[in-house]
Amino acid sequence: MFRLTKGADCGWPYCYYDNDKQQKLLCPEYGGDRKKVDRCADKTKSIVQFPGHLAPNALLFYTGNQFPAKYKNGAFVAFHGSWNRAPEPQAGFFVVFVPFKDGMPSGKWEVFADGFSQLPKDATTGRAKYRPTGLAQGPDGSLYVSDDNNGTIWKVSYSK
Repeated sequence: MFRLTKGADCGWPYCYYDNDKQQKLLCPEYGGDRKKVDRCADKTKSIVQFPGHLAPNALLFYTGNQFPAKYKNGAFVAFHGSWNRAPEPQAGFFVVFVPFKDGMPSGKWEVFADGFSQLPKDATTGRAKYRPTGLAQGPDGSLYVSDDNNGTIWKVSYSK
């Protein structure tokens, strides 16, 4: 996740963020060796990092009042999920929450809604039943999550 300003250069497609090394590196397809920083040293830094191959598809800043206060002005992100992580397990069929304070992330992201794929946790192949792709906030503060496999829409509500 980036905070963009006019003229920002985030490095795409030449650079990627390595979560293990916690730095931006030159992609192997452009001469990188999974160690080389090279032309990526001066690129705009991300403000939140997510694992690769999870496919974020939607971002929504929550302005409602239905959920507890910690969600106010935070970001929900819908992840479409992986298909090419082998030999790692398929992953990322979920909605996450990123807390924000004063317009900037203020903590680690957390999984908010999960279980969409209905694949076994260790599955390296297989087709996910549902893939979150869209987010919307209802007038009552509920969160709506859409799927592009079956056209399903979930309504997520909070009650005390």
